[in-house]
Amino acid sequence: MGSQFWWFYDVAAAAILLICVFVGSRKGVMKSAFAFVGLIIAAILSYAVSGAVSETISGNMVSESNAKKIASNIDSETFTDMYADYLTSMGYSIKVDKNKLGKALDSKENIDEAVVKYINNINGHAVDEKEVVFEKVREGYAVVISDIISRSLNKYASETAAEIIRNDSSGMAELIPLLRNSDNIHPAALYIAKNYASPAYYVIGRLAAFLIVFCVAAFIIVCSVNAFFGRKEVEAIGVSSHVMGGVFGILSAAVLIFAVAAGIRLSAVLGNDAMLFFNNDAVSKSYVFRYFYELVMKM
Repeated sequence: MGSQFWWFYDVAAAAILLICVFVGSRKGVMKSAFAFVGLIIAAILSYAVSGAVSETISGNMVSESNAKKIASNIDSETFTDMYADYLTSMGYSIKVDKNKLGKALDSKENIDEAVVKYINNINGHAVDEKEVVFEKVREGYAVVISDIISRSLNKYASETAAEIIRNDSSGMAELIPLLRNSDNIHPAALYIAKNYASPAYYVIGRLAAFLIVFCVAAFIIVCSVNAFFGRKEVEAIGVSSHVMGGVFGILSAAVLIFAVAAGIRLSAVLGNDAMLFFNNDAVSKSYVFRYFYELVMKM
C-alpha cells in the first residue's frame, strides 16, 4: 500500500540537503565543521548505546511480558489444530486426523520424519517427493508459529519469527513438546517469545534508542557549538568559507538523512509495513533515500 508515494522520500532527502547546504554556507566553515563533527559524534554515540539499551529492552523483561500475552491466546491443542489446518491446505487432498497427528507430534524420534510418515500413510502412498514434503512440513512450522505470534504481538514480530524458522527449524523439536504440554503452556510461550519474537523487539528497541539518544545528543552538541561561537561573527565570512560551509552542510545532511531513515524504518516496523507512506515497498523504489534505508536495515 502506498508504494506510489516513493518520491516522497527522495523529495524529503533533497529538502534536508538544500536546507543543510543553505544553513552551512551562511554559518561558514568553522561553525559548519563543528556542527558536522557534533552530528557524527552523536550518531556514533547513539549507535554504540542503542545496542546495549536494546539488549536490555528485548531481554527477560519484554520476553516475559510477551510470553504472558502469547500464553493467554493458546492452549495445548492450539498448535495441533492450526498445524492440521495447514496440512489440509497443502494441496494433497488429505484429511488430517488430529489425534493421529498428535501422536506423530509426540514422537520420541525425529518429529519431522514422523509427520512426513503420517502424511504419506493417510492415502496409503507417498504424496510427493520426500524432500518436497519435508520442506512443506517445516514451512508449516513457520506459518503456524507466525500466526500464533500475530494473535498477541505485532506483524513484524510474526514475520521475523517465520523467517527465523525458515532458516533453521531445529528449535521446533524442543518447542513442539512444550506446545503439547496440557499442564502448563507458559514454557512454550516463553520459548516462542525468547527465540522467535525477541529478535524483532531487539530491532524495535535499537531503532527507538538510536533516535532518542541521537536527537538529544545532536541538540546538545549543536547548541553548544552555537553558544561557543556566539550569535555574531567575529569576522566577516569570505566566499571560500561560505563554499566550505556548504560542503560541510552536505555532510551534515547525510547524517540527518540517515537519522530520518531510522525513523522511517521504525514507523514501518510499528505500522506493520502497511502504512500509506512508511512502508518498505515505497522506500525500495526511491532513487537516493533507499541507500540510507539499507544502511539502517543492517543495524
